[in-house]
Amino acid sequence: MMTSAHSIDAWSNLDGDQSEAAGLQAAVEQRCECSARLVQTVPVTAPIQGTRTWDVVVHVFELDGSGVTNKAYAWSSPVEGPVGRGFESRIFTALNIGPIKSPMDAVCATLADQMRAQRLAHR
Repeated sequence: MMTSAHSIDAWSNLDGDQSEAAGLQAAVEQRCECSARLVQTVPVTAPIQGTRTWDVVVHVFELDGSGVTNKAYAWSSPVEGPVGRGFESRIFTALNIGPIKSPMDAVCATLADQMRAQRLAHR
């Protein structure tokens, strides 16, 4: 079953805006198994537990051939990499389905998923 928010398991080092957009487009196309076209970029500042923010630029893609939705969101963000590798860029994707109707919704849903996973890992 395809969930609405998703992070790509592979780590990537994205260089520059054009290669970042191309990497995000490839991630969306791989996840959705259809073609994607970049239509917009949107800066998003999402609150993290009221004390910090997650500032990202979300790329909005139109999907052609997806049986699930016609829009997807993708962005990259520095996250702590494997031990000894410091921070690396990680790609996140979210589909425009269910409660996810905007770039802000996509980022907030991903944050909620990440925090839920961390809580479960610490049990």
